[in-house]
Amino acid sequence: METIARFYKGEDAYLFRSFLESEGVSAHVYDEYTPQIHWLYTHAIGGIRVVVGDEDAEAAAELYKTYEENMIAAPPVVGDVKAWPFVLLLSIFLGFPLYLLGRKKQ
Repeated sequence: METIARFYKGEDAYLFRSFLESEGVSAHVYDEYTPQIHWLYTHAIGGIRVVVGDEDAEAAAELYKTYEENMIAAPPVVGDVKAWPFVLLLSIFLGFPLYLLGRKKQ
C-alpha cells in the first residue's frame, strides 16, 4: 500500500478517491476520523491519506497530477439566478405581517 495524496478535509480525500475509482484504480481513505474528533491532530498525523495498492501506484500518481490540474483550472461558469424576484416577494409578503404582529406597543 502506498500513499498517493494527503488532504486536510475528508471531503477532498473522498472526491479524489472517487476520481481514482472512476479511472479504474482501487483506492482507500485512511485517517479520516481522527481530524473529525480531534481536529488539532490533523497536521500531526499528516492529514487524511488516500492509499492505493503497489501495482496501481504509478498510475495513481499520474492521475493525481491530472486531478490537481483540473482542480486549478478555471471554475465552471454559473448561470444567472432567476429565483431572486420570487424570494424577494415571498420574504416581503411573509415577513411584513410577522413584523407587525411581533411589535410591542408601548
